Amino acid sequence: MKKLIIAVALSTCAFSSAAREVVLHNVGVYANSSVKLDVWATAYNAYGYCHINGFDDAVRFTTKCGEDESTFARYAGGTKWVQKDSGSKNRCYELIETVTCTDN
Repeated sequence: MKKLIIAVALSTCAFSSAAREVVLHNVGVYANSSVKLDVWATAYNAYGYCHINGFDDAVRFTTKCGEDESTFARYAGGTKWVQKDSGSKNRCYELIETVTCTDN
């Protein structure tokens, strides 16, 4: 009986400490404009997107390609986003497509 009680207590602790993960789609922000901008693909930008949406952290993200000679958003801390232009090198500019956020 003592082993059963300990096992139940341990499993309860394991479930209560598990973080909730949520996948956010259509990642985009307003950075000093009325136009919703795609977000550059970096871990810090993924964290910022989760943060402004009420989550504690980002655990992973997927990417898509952006067009050259376009403007995208970069996280600047707190709730601030700034615009950053892509170049014109005819290549894939990696942007966040989905981000998985977590609560701790």
